[in-house]
Amino acid sequence: MRVFYFPGELMELYGGRNRSIERRSPVKRLSRWNAQLVVTSSILVILLVSVSVGLRQKTKSTKSGFPSWIAWGADQQQQATFTVTPARPLMDERLAITVSGLPPRRPITIRARSRAHDRRYWQSVAVFTSDPHGFIDLAAQAPLSGTYSGVDGMGLFWSMQPDMEPKNGDPSFFAVGGWFEPIFTEIEAICDEHAVGSVRVERHFAVPAAKAASVNADGIIGVLYKPDDGRRHVGVIVLGGSEGGLGGPEAVMLAARGFTAFSLAYFGANRLPPTLQTIPIEYFGKTIHWMRSVPDVDPEAIALYGVSRGAEAALIAASIFPEIKAVVARSPSHVRWEGATANQLPGGPAWTYGGKPLPYVPIHIGAGFAVRYVWSIVTRTPVAFAPMFRDSLAHFDPAPAEIQVERIHGPLLLLSGNDDQIWPSSWMSSLIVERLKRNRHPYPDEQVTYAGVGHWLPIAYEPTAGSRQNMKLRIGGTPEGTSKAQVDAWPKIVRFLSTLPVRQASGK
Repeated sequence: MRVFYFPGELMELYGGRNRSIERRSPVKRLSRWNAQLVVTSSILVILLVSVSVGLRQKTKSTKSGFPSWIAWGADQQQQATFTVTPARPLMDERLAITVSGLPPRRPITIRARSRAHDRRYWQSVAVFTSDPHGFIDLAAQAPLSGTYSGVDGMGLFWSMQPDMEPKNGDPSFFAVGGWFEPIFTEIEAICDEHAVGSVRVERHFAVPAAKAASVNADGIIGVLYKPDDGRRHVGVIVLGGSEGGLGGPEAVMLAARGFTAFSLAYFGANRLPPTLQTIPIEYFGKTIHWMRSVPDVDPEAIALYGVSRGAEAALIAASIFPEIKAVVARSPSHVRWEGATANQLPGGPAWTYGGKPLPYVPIHIGAGFAVRYVWSIVTRTPVAFAPMFRDSLAHFDPAPAEIQVERIHGPLLLLSGNDDQIWPSSWMSSLIVERLKRNRHPYPDEQVTYAGVGHWLPIAYEPTAGSRQNMKLRIGGTPEGTSKAQVDAWPKIVRFLSTLPVRQASGK
């Protein structure tokens, strides 16, 4: 939702000009006609000055730093009380938010606003009717109108929409500066255009007791996150996707849920290959061996967690190294794909083993996709890559490149969206399951497909309604569908990984 307001400096300028006009207009030097004109003009000037002063007062900032002209802390007396539980929530926790002390049976507007790391504001709004006791429960009531519909206690958070300023920011996704930085959200209740109550919610990716340590040992690059309780835990190696580097917040969030998690970079980081080309699978084997030696990890309870191309890598590594006892694959592939250059062009083999390239499906750019790609450039609209991957599978024999998932010594959890426009992950997940069943994989594998979800499957309660029209690639999904997946996917992942038994060291 866009909100416009006049800055205080602009009103000072207009007010100053009006006052100077008044001072330069002595009535006695003018004719009667001019005097009448001046009197009339003076009245208009006085009105303009009054308006400017009023607007200048309304654009004073509140303690939260938000302009009060859009009801962020107006100078009205605060009488309503917000109650938010838990008091220090994690980003994956659902909140219970209630407002009491409101005028009874009145329409109440609830506004929420957060500032991302790129200084872009995201905001949402919902209008409720207070009950006879002046009470609203956001988790039990559906808004009359707003940026979301239906009963949803986290609706204010996922339905936030970005302001279009600043221009140098990214309105596609909520920018986060670091996984140990809190996310603040200002929430206000407004009645008759006046703020009657407010609260500031502080959410975290990490728990206060979590420990993080950078790792650069024997060529292994990453960050280890672990609980500070001196006990052994399931060890989870987290692999990001084609963006390279250390990936997203999965590792730090797993540590908050009682796992020792290692965010592993396998390209696009210091001393590693710069692109997704000829990555040796032995690198993952070396990381698995190192992870088993971490004191806070049960060496017999190691899992891999991969996203997109990272899911592809996780399935390949788990099919080769029997030490892996479980795999979480988000938006996965059933085959090994061609690598990519720095310009995201076809780059030959992505993976090697024993010094030799592993068979892969080459990228086939057909005439139809080429036309769509050029059209997306001309119209400045996102292009879907999923048809290109389907064309490639139809153009080449994928059998030699299929990942031998039946060799994995543990269960698989496959999660995907049915509207994935990057590549057809739901269909490829089904092909993984077919191969597992055909080879009688003796573990409780699970495939979950989410309706209305694209390639992006967020695990934290963050805004899903970003502006995607300026993106180069179409990712698919809807804000509502993605928000529903938020509710289910992460708890399912945590429960799945928690099924691995952990042996405590003697004396623990």
